[in-house]
Amino acid sequence: MPPPETMLMENAPPAPAFSFKRGTVGCLLVHGFGDTAALMEPMAVYLREQGITTTSVTLPGHGTSLHDFALISSQKLIGTVEREFAEMKEACGSVVVVGFSMGGLLAIHLATLRDVEGLVTICTPVFPRGGVLSEHVLQRAARFGALVGANIPKFGITSLSDKTLRSYLNGYNKYPSRSILCLLDLMKLTRPILKRVTAPLLVVHSQRDDVIWRESGNYIFRSVASAEKRYIVLENSRHKAPLDRDRCVLFEEVTNFCLSRA
Repeated sequence: MPPPETMLMENAPPAPAFSFKRGTVGCLLVHGFGDTAALMEPMAVYLREQGITTTSVTLPGHGTSLHDFALISSQKLIGTVEREFAEMKEACGSVVVVGFSMGGLLAIHLATLRDVEGLVTICTPVFPRGGVLSEHVLQRAARFGALVGANIPKFGITSLSDKTLRSYLNGYNKYPSRSILCLLDLMKLTRPILKRVTAPLLVVHSQRDDVIWRESGNYIFRSVASAEKRYIVLENSRHKAPLDRDRCVLFEEVTNFCLSRA
């Protein structure tokens, strides 16, 4: 049996979304590619303890089966986040959207479509590792893989310093080539709209990230039109920052950012 962090939920029921109602400040949490809402749960609990209402939803195609995952599209993902934001906005006076990895791309799109009070991107890629050249190579490989129905093994190191947190890594252990194409498409769609982002912004990057190219964080920070923006580096964390060594630092930074939007 594979370890908890790489369990393939091939026939599992949809992973539940969760919502904690507490204060008038709301925080919409968006997980990453191949993950579920569970990855964001420790952060949500911390935010709730600080008086912040939180909502997180498992994105379409996530937490069910590889067949469902292969059918995701940029439009479906963006639409889901937009609907969740609209519902949360009715309950909270101000809403900050926090996106991890691919969730950060969706959060950026939301910030151009809706009046968000703040935007946080955590380890978010607007390029694959290696930049545009690598992107072209990956697109060709993924297109060929999609034609033959190939799956790609999970990339990056999933080990965590705190083994008690491994149960939150309950996403897929491989990715359909079609889903990789969706991720690459979402990156490409995101880059030109960054200049339309004006909401207060917090960009977070992990120094030891083994999945995301660091230049992505710098590119986001430089490209947005936000008058208020910060860039922080988590020195001791890898890609799964919400569960890694600097998670307490991350939680505190996100909390302070959310409360400053009240």
